[in-house]
Amino acid sequence: MQCTATVSAPDTRLGQPMIEVLIVDDSLVVRRILSRVLEQDARFRVAGAVASGAQALEFVAHNRVDLVLLDIDMPGLDGLQVLPRLLDAGKRRQVVLISGSCSEGSEVALQALALGAGDVVAKPSAGHFSAQFVEHLLDRLVHLAPATERSRTPEQIDQANARLRPLGTLVRAVAIGASTGGISAILSVIRGLEESATFPIFITQHLPASFQPLLAEQLRRATRLPVVLAEQAMPVQPGTIHVAPGTAHLSLGKGPRGNVLIRLSNQRCLHGSYPAVDPMFTALARHYGRGACGVILSGMGRDGLAGAQAIVGAEGWMVAQDHQTSAVWGMPGSVVKGGLASAILPPAGIAELILRQWRAGA
Repeated sequence: MQCTATVSAPDTRLGQPMIEVLIVDDSLVVRRILSRVLEQDARFRVAGAVASGAQALEFVAHNRVDLVLLDIDMPGLDGLQVLPRLLDAGKRRQVVLISGSCSEGSEVALQALALGAGDVVAKPSAGHFSAQFVEHLLDRLVHLAPATERSRTPEQIDQANARLRPLGTLVRAVAIGASTGGISAILSVIRGLEESATFPIFITQHLPASFQPLLAEQLRRATRLPVVLAEQAMPVQPGTIHVAPGTAHLSLGKGPRGNVLIRLSNQRCLHGSYPAVDPMFTALARHYGRGACGVILSGMGRDGLAGAQAIVGAEGWMVAQDHQTSAVWGMPGSVVKGGLASAILPPAGIAELILRQWRAGA
């Protein structure tokens, strides 16, 4: 297939940097349709359109690309094979898989998200890109990689230069919040905790509702700890992972005997994410105080910042994923820049630190 690409100086429209897009699909028809769709939107610029994974890697090695639209089924390197390499080539780059062979709630789609994809969009058959699909696609792309959000992404702060708070000396419960690129980081933290953890663990990952049962199943395969999808009034169990459903925020309340119960909340949140991290962190602070340990992992935006303030205000403590291992350092970076983190570590190091502090305070 012919490789088409254009390269020029960065442009701006509407006062914001344009989102530079690379289209990767072995269908010439699809490449042309997607190019036409994006070129009609002033927020995007098609930097290139290529027919294979190998051509995509070659293109990003020499050109600025903010967003890659990547097909899954291609000859040679398929989408899942080339995805990690596209992300390794540029941590600030977002990759969206557009596939006609898997649904948005499928296990393959979750695998792509676990590898670091920002989103998975089901592609209609060539020549049938309806106006509704185009509107749906553009809305998801803009929310994933808006130029204004990229410009506000916190800069890298290393452990030596950050204003770190003292480490917590008590671990009664751990809550983990993540978004874009966060699934693989969650799995790494959980694997590090599974040998010894007797405290409850709560997880909120920004995902559509259809993905949450698959996320819970993937966690079950990755750990020997029990994993449950949180339900209203479910008693919180020690040594158990409680996953936020996609239909509500995960919060906590007290039962008639003083035990902690799951409360599912539909409250409106500042950042619009659903489920959101802030309600979970805030509930953790309210019910576990000094023993509340919050973990903020890779993700775009600032969801979790208000909740982290609540945890620190209750004398609990926060750990943030480091810049180097984060696909997007927006969420952890905001907590670090706010002076709320007690440590900045890669996911495996986060688990080690939590267990060390838990053992010391036991």
